[in-house]
Amino acid sequence: MAELNIKEIAKVIQGEVLNAAENLIFRHYHFDTRLIEAGHTLFFALKSEQNDGHRFVDRLQDKKKNNLAAVVSREFDCQGIGIPLIRVKDTLAAAHKLAAHVREKFRAVKYIGITGSAGKTTTKEFVYQILSKKGAASAPDHVYRSHLNWNNWIGMPFSILQMTGDEQFAVFELAMSYPGIGEIDLLAQILKPDVAVLLNVFPTHLEFLKTLENVATGKSEILNYLSCDSAAFVSGDSELILEKTASKKGRKIYFGHNPETNDIILKEIIRDNDTTKMIIDFFGITGEFTTHIVNRVHIENLFAAIVVAHHLGLKHFEIQAALQEIKPLSGRGDINTYKDFTIIDETYNSNPAAVKVTLDWIDKEYTGAKIAVLGDMLELGEKEDDYHIEIGNFFSGLNFDRLITVGRRALKIAAGAEAAGFKSLAIESFDNSKEAGIFLKEAAGGGSVILFKASRGIRLEEALKEFTGE
Repeated sequence: MAELNIKEIAKVIQGEVLNAAENLIFRHYHFDTRLIEAGHTLFFALKSEQNDGHRFVDRLQDKKKNNLAAVVSREFDCQGIGIPLIRVKDTLAAAHKLAAHVREKFRAVKYIGITGSAGKTTTKEFVYQILSKKGAASAPDHVYRSHLNWNNWIGMPFSILQMTGDEQFAVFELAMSYPGIGEIDLLAQILKPDVAVLLNVFPTHLEFLKTLENVATGKSEILNYLSCDSAAFVSGDSELILEKTASKKGRKIYFGHNPETNDIILKEIIRDNDTTKMIIDFFGITGEFTTHIVNRVHIENLFAAIVVAHHLGLKHFEIQAALQEIKPLSGRGDINTYKDFTIIDETYNSNPAAVKVTLDWIDKEYTGAKIAVLGDMLELGEKEDDYHIEIGNFFSGLNFDRLITVGRRALKIAAGAEAAGFKSLAIESFDNSKEAGIFLKEAAGGGSVILFKASRGIRLEEALKEFTGE
Protein backbone atom coordinates (compact mmCIF):
# COMPACT_ATOMS: atom_id res chain seq x y z
CA MET A 1 0.00 0.00 0.00
CA ALA A 2 1.00 3.64 -0.34
CA GLU A 3 4.00 4.26 1.94
CA LEU A 4 3.94 7.85 3.16
CA ASN A 5 5.82 9.85 5.80
CA ILE A 6 3.74 11.66 8.42
CA LYS A 7 5.39 14.94 7.48
CA GLU A 8 4.38 14.49 3.83
CA ILE A 9 0.82 13.55 4.86
CA ALA A 10 0.46 16.54 7.18
CA LYS A 11 1.58 18.88 4.42
CA VAL A 12 -0.88 17.41 1.90
CA ILE A 13 -3.90 17.48 4.23
CA GLN A 14 -2.87 20.76 5.90
CA GLY A 15 -2.77 19.25 9.37
CA GLU A 16 -1.03 19.88 12.68
CA VAL A 17 1.05 16.95 13.99
CA LEU A 18 0.99 16.00 17.68
CA ASN A 19 2.95 13.33 19.58
CA ALA A 20 4.84 12.07 16.53
CA ALA A 21 8.38 11.72 15.25
CA GLU A 22 9.08 13.20 11.81
CA ASN A 23 10.21 9.87 10.39
CA LEU A 24 6.98 8.00 11.20
CA ILE A 25 5.86 5.97 8.16
CA PHE A 26 2.36 4.72 7.28
CA ARG A 27 1.41 1.92 4.90
CA HIS A 28 -2.25 1.35 5.75
CA TYR A 29 -5.22 3.76 5.89
CA HIS A 30 -8.64 3.05 7.41
CA PHE A 31 -11.88 4.72 8.49
CA ASP A 32 -12.97 1.81 10.73
CA THR A 33 -10.84 0.70 13.68
CA ARG A 34 -12.22 -2.84 13.29
CA LEU A 35 -10.42 -3.13 9.95
CA ILE A 36 -7.00 -2.37 11.40
CA GLU A 37 -4.89 -5.50 11.25
CA ALA A 38 -1.32 -4.20 11.08
CA GLY A 39 1.01 -1.54 12.39
CA HIS A 40 1.96 1.63 10.51
CA THR A 41 -1.75 2.41 10.10
CA LEU A 42 -3.35 5.84 9.92
CA PHE A 43 -6.97 6.00 11.08
CA PHE A 44 -9.28 8.77 9.83
CA ALA A 45 -11.93 9.71 12.40
CA LEU A 46 -14.83 10.46 10.05
CA LYS A 47 -18.04 12.03 11.26
CA SER A 48 -21.52 11.33 9.88
CA GLU A 49 -25.13 11.70 10.96
CA GLN A 50 -25.07 8.11 12.23
CA ASN A 51 -21.66 7.94 13.88
CA ASP A 52 -18.50 9.76 14.88
CA GLY A 53 -15.11 8.07 14.41
CA HIS A 54 -13.61 10.24 17.15
CA ARG A 55 -15.39 7.99 19.67
CA PHE A 56 -13.02 5.18 18.72
CA VAL A 57 -9.66 6.95 18.60
CA ASP A 58 -8.76 5.84 22.12
CA ARG A 59 -9.18 2.20 21.03
CA LEU A 60 -6.00 2.56 18.98
CA GLN A 61 -4.09 2.80 22.25
CA ASP A 62 -5.40 -0.64 23.22
CA LYS A 63 -4.31 -2.37 20.03
CA LYS A 64 -1.02 -4.24 20.40
CA LYS A 65 0.46 -2.85 17.20
CA ASN A 66 3.23 -0.39 16.49
CA ASN A 67 2.92 3.03 14.91
CA LEU A 68 -0.82 3.62 14.94
CA ALA A 69 -2.02 7.19 14.52
CA ALA A 70 -5.21 9.11 13.79
CA VAL A 71 -6.41 12.06 11.74
CA VAL A 72 -8.84 14.03 13.90
CA SER A 73 -10.71 17.31 13.72
CA ARG A 74 -9.40 20.42 15.46
CA GLU A 75 -12.34 20.33 17.90
CA PHE A 76 -11.33 16.88 19.19
CA ASP A 77 -10.21 16.81 22.83
CA CYS A 78 -6.72 15.29 22.61
CA GLN A 79 -6.09 15.10 26.35
CA GLY A 80 -5.13 11.60 27.44
CA ILE A 81 -4.52 10.39 23.88
CA GLY A 82 -0.95 9.09 23.69
CA ILE A 83 -0.79 8.08 20.03
CA PRO A 84 0.37 10.39 17.22
CA LEU A 85 -2.37 12.65 15.85
CA ILE A 86 -2.84 14.92 12.86
CA ARG A 87 -5.44 17.61 13.50
CA VAL A 88 -7.31 19.01 10.50
CA LYS A 89 -10.37 21.12 9.78
CA ASP A 90 -12.32 18.29 8.09
CA THR A 91 -11.24 14.64 8.30
CA LEU A 92 -13.19 13.49 5.21
CA ALA A 93 -11.79 16.34 3.13
CA ALA A 94 -8.34 15.32 4.41
CA ALA A 95 -8.89 11.76 3.14
CA HIS A 96 -9.92 13.17 -0.24
CA LYS A 97 -6.76 15.30 -0.44
CA LEU A 98 -4.54 12.38 0.48
CA ALA A 99 -6.21 10.08 -2.08
CA ALA A 100 -5.77 12.71 -4.79
CA HIS A 101 -2.10 13.03 -3.78
CA VAL A 102 -1.56 9.27 -4.00
CA ARG A 103 -3.31 9.15 -7.38
CA GLU A 104 -0.90 11.82 -8.66
CA LYS A 105 2.07 10.12 -7.00
CA PHE A 106 1.16 6.89 -8.83
CA ARG A 107 0.53 8.67 -12.12
CA ALA A 108 2.08 5.89 -14.19
CA VAL A 109 -0.93 3.68 -13.39
CA LYS A 110 -3.81 3.68 -15.89
CA TYR A 111 -6.95 4.60 -13.95
CA ILE A 112 -10.36 3.35 -15.12
CA GLY A 113 -13.52 4.87 -13.63
CA ILE A 114 -16.95 3.34 -14.22
CA THR A 115 -20.35 4.81 -13.43
CA GLY A 116 -23.98 4.26 -14.36
CA SER A 117 -27.29 3.45 -12.73
CA ALA A 118 -26.70 -0.31 -12.95
CA GLY A 119 -23.90 -2.73 -13.74
CA LYS A 120 -20.98 -0.74 -12.30
CA THR A 121 -19.64 -3.48 -10.06
CA THR A 122 -20.13 -6.26 -12.62
CA THR A 123 -18.44 -4.22 -15.35
CA LYS A 124 -15.59 -3.36 -12.97
CA GLU A 125 -15.17 -7.05 -12.19
CA PHE A 126 -15.19 -8.00 -15.87
CA VAL A 127 -12.62 -5.32 -16.74
CA TYR A 128 -10.45 -6.51 -13.86
CA GLN A 129 -10.66 -10.16 -14.91
CA ILE A 130 -9.86 -9.43 -18.56
CA LEU A 131 -6.92 -7.11 -17.79
CA SER A 132 -5.58 -9.56 -15.21
CA LYS A 133 -5.04 -12.20 -17.88
CA LYS A 134 -2.55 -10.01 -19.74
CA GLY A 135 0.92 -10.77 -18.40
CA ALA A 136 -0.52 -12.55 -15.37
CA ALA A 137 2.37 -15.02 -15.09
CA SER A 138 5.07 -12.35 -14.96
CA ALA A 139 3.14 -9.73 -12.97
CA PRO A 140 0.19 -11.30 -11.10
CA ASP A 141 -0.64 -8.11 -9.17
CA HIS A 142 -0.46 -5.69 -12.08
CA VAL A 143 -4.21 -4.97 -11.95
CA TYR A 144 -6.03 -3.45 -8.98
CA ARG A 145 -9.74 -3.01 -8.41
CA SER A 146 -11.57 -1.08 -5.70
CA HIS A 147 -12.74 -3.10 -2.72
CA LEU A 148 -16.23 -4.62 -2.75
CA ASN A 149 -18.68 -1.74 -3.19
CA TRP A 150 -16.33 0.99 -1.96
CA ASN A 151 -17.65 3.41 -4.54
CA ASN A 152 -18.85 6.54 -2.77
CA TRP A 153 -17.06 9.60 -1.41
CA ILE A 154 -15.71 7.54 1.49
CA GLY A 155 -15.08 4.17 -0.15
CA MET A 156 -13.47 5.23 -3.40
CA PRO A 157 -10.79 7.51 -1.87
CA PHE A 158 -9.84 4.81 0.64
CA SER A 159 -9.66 2.29 -2.19
CA ILE A 160 -7.04 4.50 -3.84
CA LEU A 161 -5.10 4.55 -0.57
CA GLN A 162 -4.91 0.73 -0.66
CA MET A 163 -2.79 0.79 -3.84
CA THR A 164 0.94 0.07 -3.89
CA GLY A 165 1.89 2.05 -6.99
CA ASP A 166 3.26 -1.05 -8.71
CA GLU A 167 0.03 -1.64 -10.60
CA GLN A 168 -0.35 -1.16 -14.34
CA PHE A 169 -4.15 -0.73 -14.24
CA ALA A 170 -6.56 0.29 -11.47
CA VAL A 171 -10.34 -0.06 -11.87
CA PHE A 172 -12.84 1.90 -9.77
CA GLU A 173 -16.58 2.43 -9.70
CA LEU A 174 -18.13 5.81 -8.94
CA ALA A 175 -21.56 5.91 -7.30
CA MET A 176 -23.94 8.53 -6.01
CA SER A 177 -27.00 8.64 -3.81
CA TYR A 178 -27.51 11.72 -1.62
CA PRO A 179 -27.33 14.57 -2.50
CA GLY A 180 -26.60 13.27 -6.00
CA ILE A 181 -25.54 16.23 -8.09
CA GLY A 182 -21.86 16.91 -7.42
CA GLU A 183 -20.95 13.50 -5.94
CA ILE A 184 -19.55 12.00 -9.13
CA ASP A 185 -17.82 15.31 -9.85
CA LEU A 186 -16.03 15.07 -6.50
CA LEU A 187 -14.94 11.48 -7.11
CA ALA A 188 -13.86 12.19 -10.69
CA GLN A 189 -11.79 15.16 -9.49
CA ILE A 190 -9.92 12.80 -7.14
CA LEU A 191 -9.57 9.91 -9.60
CA LYS A 192 -9.06 11.86 -12.84
CA PRO A 193 -9.73 8.69 -14.86
CA ASP A 194 -7.60 7.89 -17.88
CA VAL A 195 -10.57 5.88 -19.09
CA ALA A 196 -14.06 6.95 -18.01
CA VAL A 197 -17.09 4.73 -18.65
CA LEU A 198 -20.73 5.85 -18.50
CA LEU A 199 -22.86 2.72 -18.81
CA ASN A 200 -26.47 3.83 -18.53
CA VAL A 201 -29.03 6.01 -16.80
CA PHE A 202 -32.06 4.39 -15.15
CA PRO A 203 -34.64 5.62 -12.61
CA THR A 204 -32.55 5.03 -9.48
CA HIS A 205 -32.01 7.21 -6.41
CA LEU A 206 -35.06 9.27 -7.38
CA GLU A 207 -35.86 9.61 -3.70
CA PHE A 208 -33.02 12.14 -3.65
CA LEU A 209 -32.56 13.14 -7.30
CA LYS A 210 -36.27 13.45 -8.20
CA THR A 211 -35.91 13.21 -11.99
CA LEU A 212 -34.17 10.99 -14.54
CA GLU A 213 -32.64 14.12 -16.03
CA ASN A 214 -30.93 14.84 -12.71
CA VAL A 215 -29.60 11.26 -12.64
CA ALA A 216 -28.12 11.79 -16.11
CA THR A 217 -26.62 15.13 -15.08
CA GLY A 218 -24.97 13.54 -12.06
CA LYS A 219 -23.64 10.49 -13.89
CA SER A 220 -22.21 12.57 -16.73
CA GLU A 221 -19.95 14.35 -14.22
CA ILE A 222 -17.48 11.49 -14.67
CA LEU A 223 -16.41 13.29 -17.87
CA ASN A 224 -15.56 16.54 -16.06
CA TYR A 225 -11.85 15.86 -15.53
CA LEU A 226 -10.68 14.21 -18.72
CA SER A 227 -7.19 15.16 -19.87
CA CYS A 228 -5.83 15.33 -23.40
CA ASP A 229 -4.65 11.72 -22.90
CA SER A 230 -7.98 10.43 -21.55
CA ALA A 231 -10.93 8.81 -23.26
CA ALA A 232 -14.55 8.48 -22.22
CA PHE A 233 -16.69 5.55 -23.33
CA VAL A 234 -20.31 6.62 -23.23
CA SER A 235 -23.54 4.74 -23.94
CA GLY A 236 -24.90 6.19 -27.16
CA ASP A 237 -28.25 4.39 -26.90
CA SER A 238 -29.72 6.95 -24.49
CA GLU A 239 -30.92 10.29 -25.84
CA LEU A 240 -30.63 11.73 -22.35
CA ILE A 241 -26.99 10.66 -22.02
CA LEU A 242 -26.22 12.00 -25.48
CA GLU A 243 -27.76 15.33 -24.50
CA LYS A 244 -25.93 15.59 -21.17
CA THR A 245 -22.52 14.63 -22.57
CA ALA A 246 -22.67 16.65 -25.81
CA SER A 247 -20.99 19.70 -24.30
CA LYS A 248 -18.37 17.78 -22.32
CA LYS A 249 -14.82 18.34 -23.51
CA GLY A 250 -12.36 15.60 -24.35
CA ARG A 251 -12.33 12.42 -26.40
CA LYS A 252 -15.73 10.73 -26.28
CA ILE A 253 -16.35 7.32 -27.84
CA TYR A 254 -19.96 6.17 -27.95
CA PHE A 255 -20.82 2.47 -27.69
CA GLY A 256 -24.10 0.58 -27.84
CA HIS A 257 -26.59 -1.03 -30.21
CA ASN A 258 -27.75 1.91 -32.32
CA PRO A 259 -25.53 2.30 -35.42
CA GLU A 260 -26.73 5.88 -35.86
CA THR A 261 -25.42 7.14 -32.52
CA ASN A 262 -22.48 4.88 -31.67
CA ASP A 263 -18.87 4.48 -32.80
CA ILE A 264 -18.55 0.93 -31.43
CA ILE A 265 -21.63 -1.20 -32.06
CA LEU A 266 -22.82 -4.45 -30.52
CA LYS A 267 -24.30 -5.67 -33.78
CA GLU A 268 -25.55 -9.08 -32.74
CA ILE A 269 -25.85 -11.43 -29.77
CA ILE A 270 -26.08 -15.09 -30.78
CA ARG A 271 -27.02 -17.73 -28.21
CA ASP A 272 -25.92 -21.32 -28.87
CA ASN A 273 -26.35 -23.95 -26.14
CA ASP A 274 -24.19 -22.78 -23.22
CA THR A 275 -22.31 -20.03 -25.06
CA THR A 276 -22.96 -16.52 -26.30
CA LYS A 277 -21.31 -14.98 -29.33
CA MET A 278 -20.98 -11.20 -29.51
CA ILE A 279 -20.49 -9.52 -32.89
CA ILE A 280 -18.90 -6.11 -32.29
CA ASP A 281 -18.18 -3.42 -34.88
CA PHE A 282 -15.09 -1.37 -33.95
CA PHE A 283 -15.21 1.70 -36.19
CA GLY A 284 -16.22 -0.40 -39.20
CA ILE A 285 -14.10 -3.48 -38.41
CA THR A 286 -15.92 -6.50 -37.02
CA GLY A 287 -14.70 -8.71 -34.18
CA GLU A 288 -16.31 -11.83 -32.70
CA PHE A 289 -16.09 -12.81 -29.03
CA THR A 290 -17.46 -15.97 -27.44
CA THR A 291 -18.22 -16.46 -23.75
CA HIS A 292 -19.97 -18.89 -21.44
CA ILE A 293 -21.85 -15.95 -19.91
CA VAL A 294 -25.52 -16.20 -20.95
CA ASN A 295 -27.20 -13.63 -18.67
CA ARG A 296 -28.45 -10.89 -21.00
CA VAL A 297 -27.66 -8.11 -18.52
CA HIS A 298 -24.13 -9.44 -18.07
CA ILE A 299 -23.58 -9.45 -21.82
CA GLU A 300 -24.15 -5.68 -21.85
CA ASN A 301 -21.62 -5.25 -19.03
CA LEU A 302 -19.19 -7.58 -20.79
CA PHE A 303 -19.51 -5.53 -23.96
CA ALA A 304 -18.40 -2.44 -22.05
CA ALA A 305 -15.49 -4.36 -20.50
CA ILE A 306 -14.33 -5.61 -23.91
CA VAL A 307 -14.44 -2.07 -25.29
CA VAL A 308 -12.27 -0.82 -22.40
CA ALA A 309 -9.78 -3.69 -22.68
CA HIS A 310 -9.49 -3.16 -26.44
CA HIS A 311 -8.78 0.54 -25.91
CA LEU A 312 -6.08 -0.30 -23.34
CA GLY A 313 -4.18 -2.34 -25.88
CA LEU A 314 -5.28 -5.92 -25.36
CA LYS A 315 -5.36 -7.97 -28.54
CA HIS A 316 -8.43 -9.84 -29.71
CA PHE A 317 -6.92 -13.22 -28.79
CA GLU A 318 -6.00 -11.97 -25.30
CA ILE A 319 -9.54 -10.78 -24.64
CA GLN A 320 -11.00 -13.97 -26.06
CA ALA A 321 -8.77 -16.11 -23.83
CA ALA A 322 -9.92 -14.15 -20.76
CA LEU A 323 -13.58 -14.62 -21.70
CA GLN A 324 -13.24 -18.39 -21.34
CA GLU A 325 -12.76 -18.04 -17.59
CA ILE A 326 -14.74 -14.90 -16.79
CA LYS A 327 -17.28 -15.08 -13.95
CA PRO A 328 -19.82 -12.67 -12.40
CA LEU A 329 -19.81 -11.86 -8.70
CA SER A 330 -22.10 -13.71 -6.32
CA GLY A 331 -25.56 -12.15 -6.03
CA ARG A 332 -25.22 -10.23 -9.29
CA GLY A 333 -26.83 -12.54 -11.80
CA ASP A 334 -24.78 -15.69 -11.32
CA ILE A 335 -26.54 -18.88 -12.43
CA ASN A 336 -26.34 -21.92 -10.15
CA THR A 337 -27.90 -25.36 -9.89
CA TYR A 338 -29.59 -26.66 -6.76
CA LYS A 339 -30.91 -30.22 -7.12
CA ASP A 340 -32.77 -29.95 -10.44
CA PHE A 341 -33.56 -26.24 -10.03
CA THR A 342 -31.81 -23.46 -11.95
CA ILE A 343 -31.18 -20.50 -9.63
CA ILE A 344 -30.57 -17.00 -10.97
CA ASP A 345 -29.19 -14.97 -8.08
CA GLU A 346 -29.86 -11.24 -8.49
CA THR A 347 -30.17 -10.54 -4.78
CA TYR A 348 -27.69 -7.68 -4.64
CA ASN A 349 -29.62 -4.89 -6.36
CA SER A 350 -32.65 -3.98 -8.44
CA ASN A 351 -34.23 -1.20 -10.46
CA PRO A 352 -37.14 -1.13 -12.93
CA ALA A 353 -35.07 -1.26 -16.12
CA ALA A 354 -32.87 -4.09 -14.87
CA VAL A 355 -35.88 -6.12 -13.71
CA LYS A 356 -37.52 -5.85 -17.13
CA VAL A 357 -34.37 -6.84 -19.02
CA THR A 358 -33.78 -9.80 -16.69
CA LEU A 359 -37.36 -11.05 -16.83
CA ASP A 360 -37.44 -10.73 -20.62
CA TRP A 361 -34.14 -12.60 -20.97
CA ILE A 362 -35.29 -15.47 -18.71
CA ASP A 363 -38.58 -15.68 -20.56
CA LYS A 364 -36.74 -16.15 -23.86
CA GLU A 365 -33.85 -18.25 -22.54
CA TYR A 366 -35.81 -20.93 -20.66
CA THR A 367 -38.80 -22.90 -21.94
CA GLY A 368 -39.72 -24.83 -18.79
CA ALA A 369 -41.43 -23.78 -15.57
CA LYS A 370 -40.33 -20.34 -14.32
CA ILE A 371 -40.78 -18.60 -10.97
CA ALA A 372 -39.92 -14.98 -10.15
CA VAL A 373 -39.20 -13.93 -6.57
CA LEU A 374 -39.25 -10.13 -6.73
CA GLY A 375 -38.68 -7.81 -3.80
CA ASP A 376 -38.92 -4.07 -3.21
CA MET A 377 -37.01 -1.71 -5.48
CA LEU A 378 -35.74 1.09 -3.23
CA GLU A 379 -34.99 4.81 -3.65
CA LEU A 380 -37.46 5.33 -6.51
CA GLY A 381 -39.00 8.47 -5.03
CA GLU A 382 -42.59 9.68 -5.31
CA LYS A 383 -43.45 7.39 -8.24
CA GLU A 384 -42.28 4.18 -6.56
CA ASP A 385 -45.80 2.71 -6.65
CA ASP A 386 -46.09 3.39 -10.38
CA TYR A 387 -42.73 1.71 -11.08
CA HIS A 388 -43.70 -1.40 -9.11
CA ILE A 389 -47.11 -1.61 -10.80
CA GLU A 390 -45.39 -1.24 -14.17
CA ILE A 391 -43.19 -4.25 -13.39
CA GLY A 392 -46.29 -6.26 -12.52
CA ASN A 393 -47.94 -5.27 -15.80
CA PHE A 394 -44.79 -6.25 -17.71
CA PHE A 395 -44.51 -9.56 -15.86
CA SER A 396 -48.08 -10.56 -16.76
CA GLY A 397 -47.19 -10.54 -20.45
CA LEU A 398 -44.44 -13.14 -20.02
CA ASN A 399 -44.57 -16.91 -19.68
CA PHE A 400 -43.87 -17.28 -15.97
CA ASP A 401 -45.74 -19.81 -13.85
CA ARG A 402 -45.58 -18.15 -10.46
CA LEU A 403 -44.87 -14.75 -8.89
CA ILE A 404 -43.66 -14.33 -5.32
CA THR A 405 -43.21 -10.82 -3.94
CA VAL A 406 -41.33 -9.69 -0.84
CA GLY A 407 -41.83 -6.37 0.92
CA ARG A 408 -44.39 -3.60 1.20
CA ARG A 409 -43.58 -1.93 -2.11
CA ALA A 410 -43.52 -5.22 -4.02
CA LEU A 411 -47.21 -5.68 -3.18
CA LYS A 412 -47.73 -3.25 -6.04
CA ILE A 413 -45.90 -5.67 -8.37
CA ALA A 414 -48.41 -8.33 -7.38
CA ALA A 415 -51.31 -5.92 -7.84
CA GLY A 416 -50.03 -4.81 -11.24
CA ALA A 417 -49.62 -8.39 -12.43
CA GLU A 418 -53.08 -9.42 -11.28
CA ALA A 419 -54.71 -6.32 -12.78
CA ALA A 420 -53.04 -7.10 -16.12
CA GLY A 421 -54.42 -10.64 -16.16
CA PHE A 422 -51.86 -12.85 -14.38
CA LYS A 423 -53.70 -15.56 -12.43
CA SER A 424 -54.15 -14.57 -8.78
CA LEU A 425 -53.77 -18.16 -7.52
CA ALA A 426 -50.17 -18.10 -8.80
CA ILE A 427 -49.26 -14.97 -6.80
CA GLU A 428 -48.00 -15.02 -3.21
CA SER A 429 -46.77 -12.03 -1.21
CA PHE A 430 -44.67 -11.97 1.96
CA ASP A 431 -43.46 -9.34 4.41
CA ASN A 432 -39.92 -10.71 4.62
CA SER A 433 -37.47 -12.83 2.66
CA LYS A 434 -37.28 -15.72 5.11
CA GLU A 435 -41.02 -16.37 4.86
CA ALA A 436 -40.80 -16.32 1.07
CA GLY A 437 -37.98 -18.88 1.10
CA ILE A 438 -39.90 -21.22 3.41
CA PHE A 439 -42.96 -21.06 1.15
CA LEU A 440 -40.89 -21.54 -1.99
CA LYS A 441 -39.29 -24.67 -0.57
CA GLU A 442 -42.72 -26.30 -0.39
CA ALA A 443 -44.32 -24.80 -3.50
CA ALA A 444 -41.63 -24.87 -6.21
CA GLY A 445 -42.05 -27.61 -8.76
CA GLY A 446 -39.02 -29.70 -9.66
CA GLY A 447 -36.94 -28.47 -12.56
CA SER A 448 -38.10 -24.85 -12.27
CA VAL A 449 -36.00 -21.84 -13.13
CA ILE A 450 -36.16 -19.42 -10.19
CA LEU A 451 -35.15 -15.76 -10.30
CA PHE A 452 -34.37 -13.92 -7.04
CA LYS A 453 -34.19 -10.15 -7.57
CA ALA A 454 -34.60 -7.18 -5.20
CA SER A 455 -32.80 -4.16 -3.84
CA ARG A 456 -30.05 -4.90 -1.33
CA GLY A 457 -32.06 -3.68 1.65
CA ILE A 458 -34.61 -6.49 1.26
CA ARG A 459 -31.96 -9.14 2.00
CA LEU A 460 -33.45 -11.51 -0.55
CA GLU A 461 -30.44 -13.79 -0.13
CA GLU A 462 -32.22 -15.01 3.03
CA ALA A 463 -35.02 -16.41 0.85
CA LEU A 464 -32.42 -18.17 -1.26
CA LYS A 465 -30.74 -19.62 1.83
CA GLU A 466 -34.05 -20.88 3.18
CA PHE A 467 -34.86 -22.49 -0.14
CA THR A 468 -31.54 -24.28 -0.54
CA GLY A 469 -30.84 -24.85 3.14
CA GLU A 470 -27.31 -23.52 2.66
